[in-house]
Amino acid sequence: MAHTRLTTTDLHNALHAILDETSLRADDGHPEYRVFVYHGRPTGLNVTLMHGFGASLNALKALDSALDGTDREWEHVKHPLRNRFTPLAWTCLSHLGGGDPEGAWANSHRLAFGPRATDLGRSLDRSIDRRRRPWLYDSSEFAQTGSEHDLHPGCSAYPVPDRARYGTL
Repeated sequence: MAHTRLTTTDLHNALHAILDETSLRADDGHPEYRVFVYHGRPTGLNVTLMHGFGASLNALKALDSALDGTDREWEHVKHPLRNRFTPLAWTCLSHLGGGDPEGAWANSHRLAFGPRATDLGRSLDRSIDRRRRPWLYDSSEFAQTGSEHDLHPGCSAYPVPDRARYGTL
């Protein structure tokens, strides 16, 4: 992996590169167990992103084991891969879970970076959204000028099939 810390913008750009190939992509892993590496390949969205940034398969397996010890709580894991990401990028990465239905990766993109309720004409409690998606509210993360409360511009680049719309952040 590179010696600079990866930001949420790096994750977002890499996610666009993956979804540009096929927006209907979904997890392709073990049919019964959630593992990061299966048959010598990364299986989930967040693991594929980390592997794309240079994490070895052995490092991903070690992270999977470390997460098992923390009940899958990314914020509490102690692992060298965590040092390669900014704290907000690590939090964002933990929310990019993907899923099995067709289009699940595009749905994860929508949940993490998609327009908020205010963009859709409904009211939004920013304090709730800030707790759910803190990576969107860091002005330094997206090189925004002005208030630290400026929002990341909502990204709705990929349509999500109806059967893939599930869960909320």
